[in-house]
Amino acid sequence: MSVRHKHLLLLSVLASCVSYERDDTDAQSIAAEIGARTGGTYSIDEAVVLALHQNAELRAAVASVRAAGGERTVPLPARTNWRGRAEAVEILLDPIALLGLGPRGAAIDAAHARHAEAVAQLTVTRWRVVAAVAEEFQIHAALNQLNVVDLKLDVGAFERAGLASTVAAQQLRAAQLRATSERAELRRAHNDNRARLRELLGLPDHAALTITTMTESWLQQPRGAADELLSRPDLLLAAARFEVADRDFRKAVSDQYPSLQIGPNISLVGDPLRAMGMLKIPFAMDGLARAARERREAARANLEAAFLAATRDATTSEERFATAKAVADAASMALQANAAALAASRIAIEVELHAFGSFSRAAGIVMRNTMEHRRAVIEMARATVQRARAFGWPRNQAIPGAAQ
Repeated sequence: MSVRHKHLLLLSVLASCVSYERDDTDAQSIAAEIGARTGGTYSIDEAVVLALHQNAELRAAVASVRAAGGERTVPLPARTNWRGRAEAVEILLDPIALLGLGPRGAAIDAAHARHAEAVAQLTVTRWRVVAAVAEEFQIHAALNQLNVVDLKLDVGAFERAGLASTVAAQQLRAAQLRATSERAELRRAHNDNRARLRELLGLPDHAALTITTMTESWLQQPRGAADELLSRPDLLLAAARFEVADRDFRKAVSDQYPSLQIGPNISLVGDPLRAMGMLKIPFAMDGLARAARERREAARANLEAAFLAATRDATTSEERFATAKAVADAASMALQANAAALAASRIAIEVELHAFGSFSRAAGIVMRNTMEHRRAVIEMARATVQRARAFGWPRNQAIPGAAQ
């Protein structure tokens, strides 16, 4: 073969190649990259858009979609031989594969099914991340409504004046300690809320983060109907995985059968053109096909499990939401009533000699109510979002910047 022919053959092979690009990413470089990000003030829409761009899990899912999209280009099986002694080149192609049929057609279908699975996985990830962001906004709003009653009072002065019994003094000191611990608990809850939100938004722990109140209309509670349950992204993902398993089974079946490659034998010294053919006969492929069939059966069972899990999630979320609302309403009412009693007993201390005992008892009750109320409103915030998510909210069309 002449040098010119060799160069042409080499260029034809390399024409569609992707060059390697080194990436020296390590933990230190990732930490530096994240550390350079800045925070700010975000509405719920702005926070969701930022999460779509910076959330690490979402970015990984987007990259997986691009990878699966690239794999839809299934290679065409071809064979080129250079016979040096005969000075001839043979080019063999499978005409069935060239038409997108046979094993290559099955591989193309399987690649498209895997791309659909990757898109469904991205939708699930987006669904969960956006719901988690909304949940943190709900918790933030609930925490901002909480406060701890002021129980500052010089207990020792009342004891020295003979206006406070030992038991009453101990009760008030215990209530004051509960108030201190409750303020610490609120600070921790605020810090945890911001830490979770920073993680979702891909922000470093030192980034400033201020969020605005989420409007009531942003979180739209589904009706709780069966059709909403069936459109949950995780169910659609399980169905996509079954489709992949089915296409892989079809490909495994196709791979059992012989394939034929035909093409010309081109002489480089002027001899007549001749036809060539090669028959590829696979052996012992039935085990792979049986395995693929069983994987499809496993995927079918996983789809059934996903439906049962979604049904359970919807049922328990409905119950949790109803219970959380009832508990939050009761806790709020109890706190309001006992806070009013505490305020009245505090006024009575100024005019009644023996009112200290009533005030200390009321203080203890209010602090218990305060702790119960905090837990109840946080649980209510979580249950509100999780009930909506259990029936498929938010849909893609309701997510800012989620266009595929």
